Amino acid sequence: MHSSIGIHTANIFKKTTWKESTSLYDDFKKFENETKELRTRPLHINEISSDSDECIKRLYAGLPKYYRMEYARKDKGIRWEMRRNKISPGYIKKENGEDKPCSIKAKITPKVLNGENDYVAAATEDIFRDVENSFNIEAERISPLLGNFDLFSYNRIDYCFNGDTQELKVGCTAEQMMKLIKRANIPSSFTERAKYNKRSNRKKPEKHSFYLKTKGNSVVINCYWKGAQLAEEYPDNPSLEDSRHVIRFEVQCKYPKVHLMSSNIKRRAGDSDLMIMKEMWSDKVCEDVVTKYFNKVVRKGDYFTLAGARWMVEAYNFRQDKEERLIYALELINECRGIAKAKSKLLGIDLQDFKRSLKDLDDILVNPVTIPREWNIDYIPNLLWAYYDSIYDEQLITLKELKAKKYVSEYLTRHWS
Repeated sequence: MHSSIGIHTANIFKKTTWKESTSLYDDFKKFENETKELRTRPLHINEISSDSDECIKRLYAGLPKYYRMEYARKDKGIRWEMRRNKISPGYIKKENGEDKPCSIKAKITPKVLNGENDYVAAATEDIFRDVENSFNIEAERISPLLGNFDLFSYNRIDYCFNGDTQELKVGCTAEQMMKLIKRANIPSSFTERAKYNKRSNRKKPEKHSFYLKTKGNSVVINCYWKGAQLAEEYPDNPSLEDSRHVIRFEVQCKYPKVHLMSSNIKRRAGDSDLMIMKEMWSDKVCEDVVTKYFNKVVRKGDYFTLAGARWMVEAYNFRQDKEERLIYALELINECRGIAKAKSKLLGIDLQDFKRSLKDLDDILVNPVTIPREWNIDYIPNLLWAYYDSIYDEQLITLKELKAKKYVSEYLTRHWS
């Protein structure tokens, strides 16, 4: 299946001393000269990956030396970055042992590093050992100073859900699904990224992407149409055809979030560093992270027309004030063309009631975003629920969700019979 949940990319790093960093740099240059497989180049401060420490960027711009080691082959599945600085931020001289102000980082695309040359399907826990072995083999080729995988720690993990609209038979195109998702919720701790558009002479959100980031940049949500992204950025990619109907929902956990997750695992289980890394790669953690943020942003419910969503609400025979509150929320979101835009118009008690209505609609599995009338589509299942339905014979669901499923079935029977 093209539809999957797992790891998209993982960044691992370890700290080094200045002396180790100098020797490691020399080993990379030697490997480059002997094999011609990669190129080492200095990075401009603006090129430094967004998960690097922002304090370093601000306080040490121009002082630390950053280098990127990229392979000539795009299908290698690994890229290296080195940070070299004689003095670390907040430097305190240690009486025992050397300070480690430098670091080496590897950005890994697991399925590609593992030789599968697959840019669509996510990596699951069953290939963790294979990825570890592939990394160790490559590291040994370059320098003994790199050491094995278990000497590194995560400083970023990108968990992702790939939903193929055709494979999951949701009844709409990937482009239509992306339009619905772009009308989704923006949680209070997130803001949407906008890029400068020459035609309109102002910043606008990207056409086929819904990109949200936290103020502290610890978590980024990037939901995008994978086929459109590859066609634009990598048109000769071998996975282009497989990605045409794929919506990717990506949760990029940067260092603060990764550190918190690993600390929680260590406090709970007390595992070794390698076992912590393996657990954070597990299918359970992947599903938990993706489901949590998908439900916050895209929401739990299925998509209906405005009339269909009203029918679903009325079928429950709620108290009149609750029914009116839910229908008002649906109508406002429909009028404003999105949850976030509707939310921005409300204050005080009205905003509190609106947020409560979103949770109530989640409970009855009705997505607050409604299907545009001109599409002539009555119903579109929730993409993540459709995926889980496709891989599990039975899902563990609550009594509320079971009741909601029965009403959805009744709605479909009435409208499609």
